[in-house]
Amino acid sequence: MNRTDIIDLYFERNEAAISETMKCYNSRLLRFAMRFLSDKRDAEECVNDAYARAWSTIPPNRPENLFAYLAAICRNSALDVIKKNSAQKRSAQLVELTSEMNECIPDRSGISDDRSEELAECINEYLGTLPREKRVVFVGRYWYNESISEIAKKTGYSQSKVKTMLHRMREELKTLIERKDGSL
Repeated sequence: MNRTDIIDLYFERNEAAISETMKCYNSRLLRFAMRFLSDKRDAEECVNDAYARAWSTIPPNRPENLFAYLAAICRNSALDVIKKNSAQKRSAQLVELTSEMNECIPDRSGISDDRSEELAECINEYLGTLPREKRVVFVGRYWYNESISEIAKKTGYSQSKVKTMLHRMREELKTLIERKDGSL
């Protein structure tokens, strides 16, 4: 059965649309979901969500590319699973990251909105002075909340080197902030 026939089944509200969709796309969608998720059960759940959403959205939609349509639904579902699964881990990591950055900021108790803008300007100025490799490490850690091991894997540096780079960059940033305005 081809894509057009399957979509026609959806428009007829024929439940065979789901089984035909599964026959044609299940293995591809599962492989696609596994690119995002490490747990096969989560991936299978995302694929099943894609079928259910397709049933509820076709009609009125008539996708030109049924696989792309299903893959987009599957991807969004996978991203929701990732968010849900990593919320607790992210929260613990955020505390760690905040602690690291607090080393750079003198007298944190009196940071107003104006002072916060000045601090942001200092950080941006500092980032502008860094070579690309260091910027990737700094932004990865403090903007994208990446772990030391993720940054090491991405950059090819050892975890020890990443930790040392981050420590030195925090010290340099602290010096810049103190030089600009010791009361930030």
